[in-house]
Formats: sequence, C-alpha cells, structure tokens
Amino acid sequence: MPHIKANNINIYYEYEGDGPPLVIIGGFASDHKLLKEFVEPLKKRFKVLLMDLRGLGDSEVTPPPYSIDLLAKDVFELMNILNIENAYIYGHSLGSIILQTMCLNYPQKIKKAILSATFLKIPYTIQMLFELVPKLFEIKLDQDIISKIIMPWLYSSDYLKNQDNFKNTLDSMSKREINPKGYEGQSFALTNFDSTNWISKINSEILILAGREDVDTPLYCAEEVHKKLKNSKLKIIENAAHMMYKEKPDEVYKIILDFFK
Repeated sequence: MPHIKANNINIYYEYEGDGPPLVIIGGFASDHKLLKEFVEPLKKRFKVLLMDLRGLGDSEVTPPPYSIDLLAKDVFELMNILNIENAYIYGHSLGSIILQTMCLNYPQKIKKAILSATFLKIPYTIQMLFELVPKLFEIKLDQDIISKIIMPWLYSSDYLKNQDNFKNTLDSMSKREINPKGYEGQSFALTNFDSTNWISKINSEILILAGREDVDTPLYCAEEVHKKLKNSKLKIIENAAHMMYKEKPDEVYKIILDFFK
C-alpha cells in the first residue's frame, strides 16, 4: 500500500472497501497492523481509510514535539488529497482527541464521530506511565517485560486471564517497533492536550464509547466529555477495558454500524 505526501510528511495509508468513507484514527504508539484485524469486516460496509499517525508505524518520523492540532491537520490534509469530502470517523484514545480537534477545526469533514476511550485531559497516572516506558527501553529491559507492565493498563482482567488472549496480545505488543522520537512526539501531544475550555463548541453528532473496566482512561473521563458535548450519546461497554475494540469486537462493530447509517 502507498505512502502519500500530506501536510509536508510522508504518510502510510490503506484505503479499501465498499461504501461511504470511514476514517479510523488509532491510539498512542499504535500502527495500522494493530488495527488491521479490527477494520477488515468494516470494509464490507465502508471504504475504510486506515493510516499510521506521524511518528509511528510506516509514516514519517519528524522531530518532536508534536501537537494534537498538527496530528489533526495531518488527517485533514490526507482526506483532502484522497478527495474525501466528508466521512464517518472513529477515533480511539489518542485518535479520539485528534477527532475532537477535527470536530472543532474541520467540522465540514465530519458526518458523524465516535470517540472511543476519550478524555478532556489525560490522567496524570498515564502521564507517569508515558515517562517511564522510554526509560525502560533505555536500560534495555526485555521487550516482553515492558509489554507485561503495559498490558494491565489496557486490557481487562477477564480478557488477560484467557491464556490465548494473553499470548496473542503479548506477541503483538512485543513485535511492535517504536521509534523513540515518534514516541516522544506523540507523548508530548497527548500530555499537553486539554479540551476543557473549548469542547462545548463542537456541534458534530457524536457517540462516546467507554470500557467499564478501563484504568488507562477511566469511565469518569468519558462522562466528563459527555457532559460538555451538547450533541452526544454515551455507550458503556461492559466487561471491557481501554482496548474495547480488541476485547469486544462484535459489540463495537454493531455499535459502529448502528450509529454510522
């Protein structure tokens, strides 16, 4: 699949499927490979745009720091180059705050939006985790151990107790290559984001998804967003944590299909 120059960087993207455009914006330090299995069934109903955000995966790594405004403009410019006038957009975690920003700055691009694992400002506990992980890489701690430190923040107890889930998740995380400069850039953008004072200006039709057991961006984060968005609904996924689309894909598919129609 191709790279394309948008907003002065080379962005890796895949744009496949049948139906109206659906843009998927992934989370912090993730790439298209992590989302590939999730988006595959959606291609039967939508033409799905999947991209690697600036700094990670196969997209260009530019010098940090980044901002959410910058990452949102990357998506906006990519949509323009691909002649996507407007689209349904699903943003998860980091992707959800990029999507908040797009709803504010580029409302004409949004048909409807789903904010998954979203927040007004990232909890300080997660900022601490972001600061810790690069130090673990610096001391050359085994990648599997780093993954095992991160996994409980992302997945529910029931999900990880299943040995197949645990093994598949560990394999997926341990194979991921993270560029330190890209990690730093995305981390800076996340920790300096705060939509508290402007999110109520958004008029887009929005569905907020939250995992009941999310400890990374706890339920109260989604509830705070819901209170400030005048045209939003809140849907809680039971028995799921931050990575709800991995834990409960069938339930998330149904929600996407019901809302994006």
